[in-house]
Amino acid sequence: MSGYVAGTIRYSGPAGETGRERFESAPHAGGRTLRAFCELDDARLTRDVTYALDARSRPVDAFVRVVENGVVTGTTLFVAEAGGVRCDGVTADHGRVSQFQRLDAPLAYLGLHPLVGDGLIATCRGRDRVGEFVPIPGVTNSFAPNGERGLIAMPIAIDVAYLGAESVVVPAGRFDADRYALRWQPQWPAADLWVAGDDALFLRLTWSLLEVRYDLVELHTSR
Repeated sequence: MSGYVAGTIRYSGPAGETGRERFESAPHAGGRTLRAFCELDDARLTRDVTYALDARSRPVDAFVRVVENGVVTGTTLFVAEAGGVRCDGVTADHGRVSQFQRLDAPLAYLGLHPLVGDGLIATCRGRDRVGEFVPIPGVTNSFAPNGERGLIAMPIAIDVAYLGAESVVVPAGRFDADRYALRWQPQWPAADLWVAGDDALFLRLTWSLLEVRYDLVELHTSR
């Protein structure tokens, strides 16, 4: 397990910077805590997410709060349990929620829409069968591209292809990276994702659907 990591990801569109994500990852016995605070300027939306992850970067529990136009639209807690995932909270779409979403296998991936969370799907996909899309089952809290609708536990299968190892340069530096393609929904074009290391440190994501680009611009580490 690596040491403490913190950084900033810049969100960019055709007109320039559209937001940012500040994150930190702190190791502890048996896993790590991963936190991200996301700001989407054009959508007037913020997202505050904290994951507890085990030693394989699988979710133990997670908290997320979404604020849109200055109003809290969802505050929820997700807990991985035997047979599924529990979701408790309050959302604008569903009111007070106490939900148990049954799953056929232990929860491996929980998509709550921070970029550092998207990167974790690489730990589920692995590096075999290069170029082949493989469905990765999991749970998401929103099917909307900006992750602002729904905000409860919903099953999802994301098609992910490993495209190989590359050297990539982002504003935070040069990294030996693994490149993946992510297809969140069949009708959407795939996004390209670059991550580094066994913990899948987020480096870059580009997605033509929203004409966006996300780059790691700052990185701070300590042992």
